[in-house]
Amino acid sequence: MNLYSTSSKAARIASLISRAPHIRWCTRGLHQRRALLYKLEDGLGEFLPPPALKTVAVDWQQGLLDRLNEEVKDTEDEGLTLAQTVINTAAREDRTLAFNYASLALNNGFFLDHLRPPPPAPARDHSDQISAFLADNIRNYHGSLAQLKSEFSAAVLGMFTSGWVWFVTDKGGNTGVLPTYGPGTLLIRSRTYMAHARGPSLGDVIAKAEAEGSSVEHEFHYESGEKLNLSRPSSSSPARSPTAQPSPPGVSPSSPASGVPGTNNNPSGSNPLHPRFYSTFGLGTAPSIFDQGGIEQPMSKVETLNVGEVLYPLFCISVHEHAWMAAGYGVWDKEEWLKKFWSVVDWEKISQAYDAVAKR
Repeated sequence: MNLYSTSSKAARIASLISRAPHIRWCTRGLHQRRALLYKLEDGLGEFLPPPALKTVAVDWQQGLLDRLNEEVKDTEDEGLTLAQTVINTAAREDRTLAFNYASLALNNGFFLDHLRPPPPAPARDHSDQISAFLADNIRNYHGSLAQLKSEFSAAVLGMFTSGWVWFVTDKGGNTGVLPTYGPGTLLIRSRTYMAHARGPSLGDVIAKAEAEGSSVEHEFHYESGEKLNLSRPSSSSPARSPTAQPSPPGVSPSSPASGVPGTNNNPSGSNPLHPRFYSTFGLGTAPSIFDQGGIEQPMSKVETLNVGEVLYPLFCISVHEHAWMAAGYGVWDKEEWLKKFWSVVDWEKISQAYDAVAKR
């Protein structure tokens, strides 16, 4: 072996490397868009045809993540997951943009993860995949699936700004429909990601957020499947409500996490992230001169949610003009677009989440 030749070659390679531009191969610290659970080119029926799905799932989601990456660059929030970023920035007025971008991206990912392409004809939707347990609950608490759709649609159509409408449950199996506005989210509470998640379908590594034996609260990295390391406050010290963040014009959320208007609908003064705070807001009717004072009225669907229980989102819808306009609907055609939503709701995944969360 010619040692001189070998060492000379190594020296030339080292010289070339030293003169080459530095390439940062590691992208661990960057938020990256995950692949959809279905084919982008196939779209989601008339709800989100391929161009519209690209707008919502690629253009908008990537734009949120790009702006978030710029916002957290060279800060202590760089390298955190979306969920961790939402948690860390929720109570900090100087991190409003980071919170907004992270929360919107988290919500949008959850929205898209609970959709699937419409079934082949003659089936019109995936309602045949609703579990018997969830079907019984829908009948007991909403009357019928048609009535649940009507209640959910009313909440969507009644939203005159951008936001999200959620179908939620508590551990008692009670369900309700709740809106959040702007970047508000129901996915984070008490430093925990609240949605039920299943590794095989999402392609994410999942870790239990509760003590051994819990099967309902999971934390996972939306971008790369990394396990989150989120601390939870002790049960002896209640979670502190985040301070208010700036919100879209005409909206005054009580907290950046909830996005529920700041009007005092909670005379008890409890934590605004508490389920009772939502009970008079989500589906309850507004006061009117025709209210029958002194006569006990039936409770709304949301008021049946167990007080003191945390809420678990089962699915949500993005209420943003870019979604229905990209799908070919006019600026005032939200209602027509909403009718197509039910053809792509993934009731199988929703049922699995409900069955895991709710007590029988």
